[in-house]
Amino acid sequence: MPIDADDLQALLPELDDAPGPELTGGGTADGLRYTGLELTGDATGARFLECALADCDVAGVVFDRARLASCLLTDLRSPDWSLVGATLLDVVASGGRFGALTAHGAQLTRVALDGVKVDFVNLRGATAVDLTLTGCTIGELDLSGADLRDVRLAGCTIGSLVLAGTRNRGVDLRGAEVEQLDGVTGLRGCTISGAQLAGWSAGMAAELGIRVG
Repeated sequence: MPIDADDLQALLPELDDAPGPELTGGGTADGLRYTGLELTGDATGARFLECALADCDVAGVVFDRARLASCLLTDLRSPDWSLVGATLLDVVASGGRFGALTAHGAQLTRVALDGVKVDFVNLRGATAVDLTLTGCTIGELDLSGADLRDVRLAGCTIGSLVLAGTRNRGVDLRGAEVEQLDGVTGLRGCTISGAQLAGWSAGMAAELGIRVG
């Protein structure tokens, strides 16, 4: 089942304030609250269990192969946030602004993004189960080679959507305004609206080598 901020907030215990902005690669943060901090250090391979990060700058802090479980992320920002190979379970990101969000090869289960603005999202080869994007603005969303199940987009604006080689089960794109679609065959297993079909028809015909005239 999808998760939202209210669900997650109800699950979180009383949190302690983090001792400071420094993160340690391979370390564990359990039941901590990071608020209004410019985070520093390295979070590669780190574990964040039942944590809240709010109004934090994560610029320059790598979260590759990190594990985030039952975490609430609010209004984070960075020109480039790297979550390559990370594992996210029961995570809600609300608000926030990123130049690029790089999470290829990541594992996302019961993850929700609400009102997030990103210029480029890289989820190539990722696995996503119960992923919900609501009210997000994304310049380019690259899902090439991703394995997607029960993925929903609602009230989202996407400049370019790349679906080449995706594997889809229960993917609902009807709530997204997509300017450009790349990877027509990647729509197999997706649900789209009649308006989307009409809007993408010329590009779909060109990609499939169909001449209309």
